[in-house]
Amino acid sequence: MLNKKSTIYKEFEKVALTYKKNAALYYEGKTLYYKDLLLLVKRIGNYFDSVSLKMGDAITLVSPNTPEAVATFFAASMKGLKIHLIHPLATQETIQKEMEEKNSKLLITLSFFLNSYDKIINNGIPLFVLSPTDSLNPLKKVGFALLNKNDLKTFHQHKNFPTMKNAKKINDISVTYPSDYGRVFLSSGGTSGEPKTIVLSDEAILSLISQGLDILSLTEEEALHKSMLAALPMFHGFGLVMGVMTVLYYGAAAALLPKFHTKPIIKLLKQNRVNIMIGVPAMYEALLRNPDFKGDALKSLDVCFVGGDFISPSLLTRFNQQMKKYNSSALLLEGYGLTETVTVLSVNTMKNHRDGSVGKALKNVEIKIIDEEKNILPPNQIGEILVSGETLMNGYFDGKNCFLKLENKNYVQTGDIGYLDEDGYLYFISRKKRIIKKNGLNIFPLAIEKKVSLLDFVAECAYFSKEKGTRVETYLCVVLKDSSFPLAKEKICETLKEGGYEFEIPDHILFKDSLPKTNVSKIDYKALLDSLKDEM
Repeated sequence: MLNKKSTIYKEFEKVALTYKKNAALYYEGKTLYYKDLLLLVKRIGNYFDSVSLKMGDAITLVSPNTPEAVATFFAASMKGLKIHLIHPLATQETIQKEMEEKNSKLLITLSFFLNSYDKIINNGIPLFVLSPTDSLNPLKKVGFALLNKNDLKTFHQHKNFPTMKNAKKINDISVTYPSDYGRVFLSSGGTSGEPKTIVLSDEAILSLISQGLDILSLTEEEALHKSMLAALPMFHGFGLVMGVMTVLYYGAAAALLPKFHTKPIIKLLKQNRVNIMIGVPAMYEALLRNPDFKGDALKSLDVCFVGGDFISPSLLTRFNQQMKKYNSSALLLEGYGLTETVTVLSVNTMKNHRDGSVGKALKNVEIKIIDEEKNILPPNQIGEILVSGETLMNGYFDGKNCFLKLENKNYVQTGDIGYLDEDGYLYFISRKKRIIKKNGLNIFPLAIEKKVSLLDFVAECAYFSKEKGTRVETYLCVVLKDSSFPLAKEKICETLKEGGYEFEIPDHILFKDSLPKTNVSKIDYKALLDSLKDEM
């Protein structure tokens, strides 16, 4: 039984010692067992001791999903270190700024990132360098070095960088700290404004993991034989906690991908090494486009989950039809979450799901809907979504008050609009900041995007507005599956008229080859607006 009042490391250690010979990680064709992963954790933990890091010190991890990155996260807990996970494509200026702000003592990063880190190196920032091949055999290491010779130029020029070769020794000394200690720093997406650093405790993360079997609709015995695809990056709460960590607390395996590609996923499916998938819509769309995503391999899948700002209803339909076509029992199910609550807070499951909803709240999460005067609304009334519960963050790193006190509980105001039905299913309608007010009427862009995306000839779309003097003008950017499709604009307008809401018809419909994406593959509306300045 998982102890939410313990630490991330100590609970993992219990599982690793119990299931030593179970597969923990699949990585680039290699299997690492729990005993192997625990050994990696202890090696890195000992290295932290050797460079005089002590409990409460902060470290920074900038890495894609590799076994050593996973081990680093657990080793930080082993030694009571604060850990900040940053996107691997972050600029060195961003990394330096974040490290200074968090008073970070050590940067853990990959060897082939160093070509872009000249200022970091010249400023003498302490480094611990990982390689994507640290866990692989010598032949793959040589092949990687030859293929990436130019990218490894800086790494080879600095022979003194500490690497896993400097972390050969192990120790079993783990520290104890309060489970509610704010120790894990994750950044919000920041798709329309400055991102925030969210401070999470071990207790909040373990509280979510404790709901893992309910989310996955598995018993403890069934979980031992399952594997989760870990293709979403660890710097994101969804990828870190649901993709990597959750299964590792039930003796199951995580199939790590350092970068998303459909080909290795299909290979893992054929090997029965992926039974559960989580992802963003773009990931599932890519799989459906791959002609090899078919056949008996799909029978490996038990369940798939999707999250994100916009999920096309047609994606759910098409994916589930593909599963049914090849006799897979899996469903693609929608959920909803915030980094402020670690990640997922409501989700449809194989046992309980309802079309159009983002599922029911987890057992240790409480959801309220309020109006603009902060009054709690009854079922089926639309308002702002509030969240409380065991998975709630400690706060934002900047220390600003971020909670709404209601009924003697702290709630996060999500900034999202939705409603609860009489059975407790949550329905997401829009980001509050995305609601457009035009001529005294509310326009919900997400609802329009869902309608338009259901059209067979539409690949993706984005609806937004811009103020021009005293007027508000609305825009719809559309990517067509076939750029030569006739009368696309007319058919889109006809579809929007059918609902009787002609005010939703955009003032401008623009056809694009693609739409810009954030680092977690959501449409980047800020970048989209910037790219269209000349057309607006």
